[in-house]
Amino acid sequence: MSSDPKTRQALSQDSKRIWGLIRPHRRSYLLGFGSLAFSNFTSVLAPLFLAVSIDLAQANATQTAAENPTVFRAIGLHIDQFTLLSAIAVFLALHLASGLFQYQMIMRFAVPSHEIGQTLRNSLVERLLALSQPFYDRAKTGDLMSRVTTDVNAARMLLGPGVMVGLDTFLMMNLVVAMLMALSWKLTLVAIIPLPLIGVITNRLSHAEYGRFHSVQRDIAALTERVRASFVGMRIIQGYAREDFDRARFRDHSQTHLEKNLDLAKVKALFEPTLDLMLGASTILIIIFGGFQVVEGTLSLGTFVAFLFLITFLSGPMIGLGWAISLMQRGRASLHRIDELLEQPVEIEDPAEPISSEGPGTLVIRGLTFDYPVPLEVGAEAVVGRAHTLHDVELTVPAGETLGIVGPVGSGKSTLASLIVRLYDPPPGCIFVDGVDVREMSLGALRSRVGLAPQETFLFSDTIQHNLGLANQGDANTNVDDIRRFARLAELDDEVEALEAGYQTILGERGITLSGGQRQRLAIARAIAADPDILILDDCLSAVDAKTEVAILSNLREVFEGRTGIIISHRVAAVRSCDRIAVLEHGTRVGLGSHEELLATNDFYATIARQQLGGEEPEDGGLDHGA
Repeated sequence: MSSDPKTRQALSQDSKRIWGLIRPHRRSYLLGFGSLAFSNFTSVLAPLFLAVSIDLAQANATQTAAENPTVFRAIGLHIDQFTLLSAIAVFLALHLASGLFQYQMIMRFAVPSHEIGQTLRNSLVERLLALSQPFYDRAKTGDLMSRVTTDVNAARMLLGPGVMVGLDTFLMMNLVVAMLMALSWKLTLVAIIPLPLIGVITNRLSHAEYGRFHSVQRDIAALTERVRASFVGMRIIQGYAREDFDRARFRDHSQTHLEKNLDLAKVKALFEPTLDLMLGASTILIIIFGGFQVVEGTLSLGTFVAFLFLITFLSGPMIGLGWAISLMQRGRASLHRIDELLEQPVEIEDPAEPISSEGPGTLVIRGLTFDYPVPLEVGAEAVVGRAHTLHDVELTVPAGETLGIVGPVGSGKSTLASLIVRLYDPPPGCIFVDGVDVREMSLGALRSRVGLAPQETFLFSDTIQHNLGLANQGDANTNVDDIRRFARLAELDDEVEALEAGYQTILGERGITLSGGQRQRLAIARAIAADPDILILDDCLSAVDAKTEVAILSNLREVFEGRTGIIISHRVAAVRSCDRIAVLEHGTRVGLGSHEELLATNDFYATIARQQLGGEEPEDGGLDHGA
């Protein structure tokens, strides 16, 4: 054991963590330990009975009556032949029963370890679902997947086979040493001379393995992320003929992973030969000193043979010791990575005493200033956050009004939408829904009242119907007529019905089966299906052709009837028929009014409109609330 205080403290904390996981299952572990103890005890009895047989045979060959076997005299027992034969019969029965206890032992350790693994996975997923958008801005998908799968499995191996083999090694070594001491304490002292070296070597190798395994786990996460990025971006890779570049980059990652694994394997490979060397040294010492004692008559042949057999019983525990230490170091490293994720703070959560917001859906924004946090950090990796900000934004959207928000790319439009639904946390006292600060509302209540169709459309690899009904708790049995009505409002129904499986069509990963415009329209239909009091469409028409855009905007008049609506776009055509339009530039509101008012009074908006519309009048069918 290292004398380093930090190492001792880390081991102490790890022990408490492991015990905390085992404690709810301690009954199963105790029963497993009992089965293990019985199995080991019957195993170490075998050499003793072998020694008895040898001594008894030797005594019968030279005497008219057998004397008490030397091996039993050595441990203070006196036994006759009848008792010996009876004991052998009992031993055989116990040996048969030992198989049942071995089964119990394995199951008593395996079942709780799998249950603990499931608990860890569930806890990780629960934590990931609770973590907010800022965390996912800096986290890597491959790393998260590695923690939920590979690290949980390594922790399970520690708490199952690791604990079982560790206890087996500890118990067997103590039983064997106790038996050896009972047979001949002098020869035992000679045999254990090499053992202190095992502790020193094991300590050094285990520390080396811990660091290397931690590095391998990080590299697995990076490799997983590299593969994921390649698969997701395959269209881009093939579209730009970058296969050779991506192949070379993957080979570099793979080579690094191989080198780290080989480095780890070298350390692991040293365990078994080192332990075998120490065990071989003990055996040689026993043969030399024990042989002299047999020749001198101070040690019986049976006892000497039993001694050699018992020493060989240490080979299994020695190998098990190396494997148990390997599992322990791997499990410790993985538990640290798991705990690092479980201990991530929930940056956006429900208030202690949430306030309910009731009303028609009035949205008020007062003096909103927001900066993305810089720097961001995941574990030991620092990541620089985005620099987009909002400065002193003031807006009031009365219930039933439709507000357009327009501005160039990077002006803060999507940031504003994310703050309204608290994907990022706004400063207190800045955003209100029907007079209640959004920070004082529960997240569930807020997001049920304010629906957001985000700029980046994400669809699950499931049926179109499931994706459309996702806002209603993903109910696969959502009324088909309603589903079709929402799709018609987004000008999507005819195209879905044209598919062979219709609304039961399974989408490819991230909705790749559909075109960009179809994915955007499905996202609009999904947001409408949520039936919120305030509906925000964040640049959801950018991939839609002009004719379809006009039709959707016309349909939205029905959607926004009696509902507060916000349409965000960098295109004036998408917002020009809104009741009012807010103009953003560099995170600041630089204009507010109707399309006509802004054309007359706001040079920035007029310039954008002139560049995009070329002085043309809007086509009929927009969001004309005056009609």
